[in-house]
Amino acid sequence: MALILTDDQQTLAAEVEKLAVDAFGPAAFDQRFERRGIRDNMRLLAHHGYIGLSMPEEVGGSGRPYLDTILAIEALARVCPATAESALMAMCGPAMFVARWGTPEQWESFVRPVVRGERFCWISLTEEPAGTALTDLETSMEVQPDGTYLVNGRKRPSGVGEADDYYLVFARRGPGSAGIGAVLVERGTPGFVTSEPRSWMGDSGWCELAFDDVVVPADHVLDVPGISALLSSYSVERCAAGAFVLGLSDIAIRLTVDYVRDRQQFGHSLVDFQMVQAKLADMYLRKEQAQLLLYEAVKAYDVGDPRARTLSSAAKIATTTAACEIIDHAMQLHGLIGMSPDLSPLEWMYRLVRPYRVAGGTTDIHRSMIAGAMVGRRIDHRGESA
Repeated sequence: MALILTDDQQTLAAEVEKLAVDAFGPAAFDQRFERRGIRDNMRLLAHHGYIGLSMPEEVGGSGRPYLDTILAIEALARVCPATAESALMAMCGPAMFVARWGTPEQWESFVRPVVRGERFCWISLTEEPAGTALTDLETSMEVQPDGTYLVNGRKRPSGVGEADDYYLVFARRGPGSAGIGAVLVERGTPGFVTSEPRSWMGDSGWCELAFDDVVVPADHVLDVPGISALLSSYSVERCAAGAFVLGLSDIAIRLTVDYVRDRQQFGHSLVDFQMVQAKLADMYLRKEQAQLLLYEAVKAYDVGDPRARTLSSAAKIATTTAACEIIDHAMQLHGLIGMSPDLSPLEWMYRLVRPYRVAGGTTDIHRSMIAGAMVGRRIDHRGESA
C-alpha cells in the first residue's frame, strides 16, 4: 500500500502496530476466552493520542484525515482484535457523531472523555420490527413543557461493550425521516434498563435497551436535521468495520502461510500442492483488492467527494465478504486445528467477522444502495422509486 499512503501514514500504522504488539500482543488471543483489560488498553491508546486521531482539535483530537484512523484500526486488528473492536467504536462511533453535530457543552461531556479513554459509548439504531427499515423506528423522544425530553421504546439488538457509559440512541420526535433524531442517554438514568448481555456469533454479545419514560435534558439531544444527515456520518463507521475485518484477514493469512510451509503431508509441505497454492493466492488477492477499495472510500470521505457514500457501501461489501472467505480458507487449510477454539484463534476470528455482513447495514441493502446510485435514483423498498 506504499503507493497511495504518505510516509507519515506509513509511520503511523507502524507505530500503532508496534504499540499493539508490545502492550496487547501477549494476551491478544486469550481474549477469545474472556475479554479482559479493554479499558486499560483504551486508556493507553488515548495516552498516545490515537483515539482522537481524526476528531477535530476543538474537541481534543488531532484533526487528521480519517484515513489515518482507518490505518490505526487496521493495525490494531492485526494484533489484538478485541482491543481493535472497542477502538473502532470509540474512534468512529457515537463520539464522532457528537463531534460533528453537537454543541461545545456536549463535546465536553461526551467527546473529550472518550478521546481521553475515560468513557465508553455505543450507538443504538436497530429495533424490532423496523430492522433495516430505519425510518420505521418507533422509539420516541417527546419534548415536555419544562424543556426536557421523554424517551420511550425498545432497541434490539444493540451492541454491548465493556460497561458502556452512554448510548447514542436514534429516536423519533416527528413524522417522516426528517423527524428522526438522536439523543444521548447515560447508563443509570432512571427508566433506562439494559438487559444482561446475550450471546451471538460474535463474542462481544448484544443486549436489549428499554426506555420507559426516561427523562433526558434538552442538552442531551443532538441538533440534527433528520436521519439522512445522521447517516451521512455513517460512511466512516462502515469503513472502520472494513479496516477491522481486514486486520483479522492479515492474521489469518500470516497463520496460514506459516502452517502450510511447516505442515507435512505425503512427504511434502502442504504448500507444495497446487490446490493449496491457489487458496493462498486467492486469500492474497481478495485482501489486496478489498484494501484498495477501502482506502479509496475513506479518501473520498476526507476530501468531500460525493461518491463517498457509495464507495463506503462498496468497501463494506468487499472487505466483509473478503474477510469471511479468507478466514474460511485459512480454517480449511488448517483442518481440525482451524475448527477448534482451543487449538487456534481462527474459529473465533470467523465469528468476529461474519456478523459485519449484517451489522452496519446488510450486504444486501448496500448492494441496493449501490444500484440506486448507478441508476441515479433512490430506491424506495416500499415499492416506489424516487
